Amino acid sequence: MPRVVKIVVPDEVKESDVAQWVAEGLSKRLLRKLVVESLSEGIDVNLEKALEEFEKTRDEVWRKVEKEYREKGLI
Repeated sequence: MPRVVKIVVPDEVKESDVAQWVAEGLSKRLLRKLVVESLSEGIDVNLEKALEEFEKTRDEVWRKVEKEYREKGLI
């Protein structure tokens, strides 16, 4: 559930900028976690197969990121 946090920023910083920074920070943290989990399972050394696995994993990660953003009310 989203919550409101009071922060002080310079006058020229827009609320939309802050929301974007928070979203970017959350995405970096979530992506790091998901990539480490995916890599811990291992990937095939075959380059073609590895590329397919990468694309599949990337799609899965972005679906999870989008779900997380929706749950946090960011999109």
